[in-house]
Amino acid sequence: MFKRIFIFLLFGFVLAGCAEQRGIPILAPETFRHPVEENAPGTWVQVSTLPTARSEMPVAVSDGKFYVPGGFLGLRTLEAYDPTANQWTSLAAMPQGRHHAMSTGYDGKVYVFGGAYNTSWVPTNTTWIYDPTTDTWTEQTPMPETRMSGAALVLGDAIYVVGGVGGTEALLRYDPAADTWTTAASLPRHREHLAAVIFKGELWALGGRQSDSETLASVDIYDPTTDTWREGPAMQEARSGFGAAVVKDKIVAIGGEVLDQQPWQVLATAEVYDPAAGWTFLPDLPTGLHGLPVAATDDKVYALGGSVRAGAIENEGKVLIMVIGD
Repeated sequence: MFKRIFIFLLFGFVLAGCAEQRGIPILAPETFRHPVEENAPGTWVQVSTLPTARSEMPVAVSDGKFYVPGGFLGLRTLEAYDPTANQWTSLAAMPQGRHHAMSTGYDGKVYVFGGAYNTSWVPTNTTWIYDPTTDTWTEQTPMPETRMSGAALVLGDAIYVVGGVGGTEALLRYDPAADTWTTAASLPRHREHLAAVIFKGELWALGGRQSDSETLASVDIYDPTTDTWREGPAMQEARSGFGAAVVKDKIVAIGGEVLDQQPWQVLATAEVYDPAAGWTFLPDLPTGLHGLPVAATDDKVYALGGSVRAGAIENEGKVLIMVIGD
């Protein structure tokens, strides 16, 4: 089940107009002068650069900022991006390095779950909270089982961890107020390196793979009111190790990799789901990317970093955006 990795390029560091102290902006907004608000719909534009080029890391959106923790190979790095100011800030390092972790924002804080430690492929069950007001990390009740390569999402007053490697197919439900875990209905099939979104009050588990020899285009939808799963509309293309977000009542899926074909493929394709039209392709990324997190604000979708080589570490540090039209 585990992804095979060949190390072609270790992480580089791209610093421009920077200060290295924690909490100090480390990428000046004037570095990229292209006005974000002037981007034409359907066009990919680079608007920034990650200070630390990474892949296989999550993104958590909290109070309008994108928090990017960890990444391959187990970076402890936490950096925050302000899409309004187009500026990055370096924050307190995680307690340990993690890659393939799951993360989400909730009630002004950043939650990071599981992942694999440093260079290992052994999943963990840790639950950490980052508080931006104090720039500190705290450890909470661990998950009931180990997980990596899954997804974490907020639905109602709970955080759900779906899919991944290391445990069962159970959907894990975390109550932040009580710091307790329960299990919900299991995924109908194994999914790792999936993407997931909350869409119209339901959890959509998109793509991923069952093994290195089977990449998925299928979609499973979880209804929290009945604790049941049903099959959803399959994507146009099978993809794993990709990112997804909801923009203007549409689901956008970006990039990924396919390891069940020779040679392995890294995908530049992107597609959008509109309930009225189904899945349709968007313009391709400038280059294929996998292991990239995706976030959204208003009518814009952001692709952050990722690797340009399938099954390998050759990290890009670009922040790419596309405006999604009506």
